[in-house]
Amino acid sequence: NWMNDRVGNEMARRTVLGLFASGTATLLAGCGLIFPSNRLRQKIAVEVETPSGLRTGSSIVETEMQKGKSWGDASGTQFKLWGEAVAVDLPGDRTLFALLRGADGAAGDAAIYQARLISDALRAGTVANTPIAVDGLDLMAVRKEAKDAEVRLDLPPKLYPLLVTFRDINDPKSITRVDPTAFSSTFGPGVSLKRIMVEATNNPVTTGIDKRLAWLNYLDRYRTDSENPFTSTLPNEIGSLRSK
Repeated sequence: NWMNDRVGNEMARRTVLGLFASGTATLLAGCGLIFPSNRLRQKIAVEVETPSGLRTGSSIVETEMQKGKSWGDASGTQFKLWGEAVAVDLPGDRTLFALLRGADGAAGDAAIYQARLISDALRAGTVANTPIAVDGLDLMAVRKEAKDAEVRLDLPPKLYPLLVTFRDINDPKSITRVDPTAFSSTFGPGVSLKRIMVEATNNPVTTGIDKRLAWLNYLDRYRTDSENPFTSTLPNEIGSLRSK
């Protein structure tokens, strides 16, 4: 009857779709078009000594690494990043920011820098709370080991994030780089960087930096063409305050 025909047709349609999906997945896997990926959340924490005591700030970011098909010299690996800079409140109504990108431009853009941070620190010989033998492991394997072991370690200076402050926190153009070895020249006598740490975590990604930097939600106002982000008149460091 009509109802039986309708049910039969629907079951046939689902079977065909299921076979198509299965066949497509098999085909893609056979062609090498399905590639492994992993995600890692990590907390960056900054400690600063001041005449009024230790000041700290932290931020949790998340990175995703996905391997792809290599072409020539290109590895095909992609990196994604979600999170925002660390903010540390200091005496005199000043704020230190540890940006998402590294101080050493050789570390690549912010996503690559953050994705490689724990691995690079371990390979540099940094002692972690949980020993991980990184020899013979690729980046994705080290990331998985670090996540499972909830690794925590102090960063060596060569892997520090880029540190900045603002002469006027309401003016994005007043951003200024801070020398990690000479905090007192920027923030006054008795102020010094104690350490910067990174720790694998499962806690949520940090948000809310726009509450400190209200202009961060209106960057189009600082473009010669409001629709084109490449026409920004702001310093390049502004782009490393947040990634979403």
